[in-house]
Amino acid sequence: MGGEPWLEDDTAHAARYAQRHEALPVPLTARLNGTRLISVDLAPEAFEALRGEAGLQMTCCDAGARVKRSVRGLPFFAHAARGACEYAGESELHAHAKAELLHAAREAGWAADVEVRGRTPDGQTWRADVLCERGRTRIAFEVQRSGITLQDLHARQATYRASGVRGLWLMRTRERDLRRGQPWQADTPALFMTEQRTLPSLGLALPEFVHAALGGHLALFPAPEAPVDLEVQQEPGRCYRCGQTHHLVRAVRVRVPEALEVQVVIPGNREGVGEWLNEGQWWPTRCVTWPAGGVYRCPTCQMLRSATRFQPKWFQADRSYPSSTIGRRDVQLTAAQHDWVVQAAGQVWTYRSLLDP
Repeated sequence: MGGEPWLEDDTAHAARYAQRHEALPVPLTARLNGTRLISVDLAPEAFEALRGEAGLQMTCCDAGARVKRSVRGLPFFAHAARGACEYAGESELHAHAKAELLHAAREAGWAADVEVRGRTPDGQTWRADVLCERGRTRIAFEVQRSGITLQDLHARQATYRASGVRGLWLMRTRERDLRRGQPWQADTPALFMTEQRTLPSLGLALPEFVHAALGGHLALFPAPEAPVDLEVQQEPGRCYRCGQTHHLVRAVRVRVPEALEVQVVIPGNREGVGEWLNEGQWWPTRCVTWPAGGVYRCPTCQMLRSATRFQPKWFQADRSYPSSTIGRRDVQLTAAQHDWVVQAAGQVWTYRSLLDP
């Protein structure tokens, strides 16, 4: 749940994805006689007048360029000849998203440009899909349609950070993972985007999301010093040696008090979850982490007990457990308690207004 589920070799996955979704090359920028052009900024007549221009070049690789329109009417520049350029495989979805990001950022009062190149102080190069600037603040929006490993994602984010740019990733892949909390979201913000260019986790179309993000209306939950609603699902167990009842933790839901659908979930077999609950002193009962090997110690007398009769280790939101008890509290997490939740269950993006007291 809160770990790093992408730590695997995704080369084969990316290849299969590319085969299923053959890409139409649709960059939005080209250069004519030293002047950089953005296709979506040109009037229709000016764009059509570029047809047949011998000096038109791609900005990504200096190859010759041609003007085209997608089946949905989007103006773009295409490589005149097939080559090895790494940007020749961008999809129509990618191009439409870049155009919407560009226009929405400008409407929000930011200076914005597409397909912007940059370099870190130590010489590493990067290319932002859309770069937004206002004052000394720079934010890059990246549309990642194909498969990518978490290592590569972090590495590309690190090049932005080294250049003083805040990168924000809109992913067409990894929907299941991005619906869950992730502990690295603060360093590498990433949200799932649909083919229709919507952000389902926030219920926003892409332009609305840009306004919310650039306007500072989004925040990560759980947030430091923000109140949370804790729901603990437990399996009661009585020790036959000492007679004390304790509770094996199935799962802990950490939710926004005013919007319970915004949540992160700590599985009961997460190491230390029982101790974390006991330290908080939110319940009179003693909580026990779900045993990884099926055997645990009674927290009162330390007698070994078997947990084989207990049901699933992982919490399922749509499943009821008649033998379980549920405890709920609205609590204020300390800084240390908040940090533990972030590492155990991660963070998710929500509206800042829901977190303000």
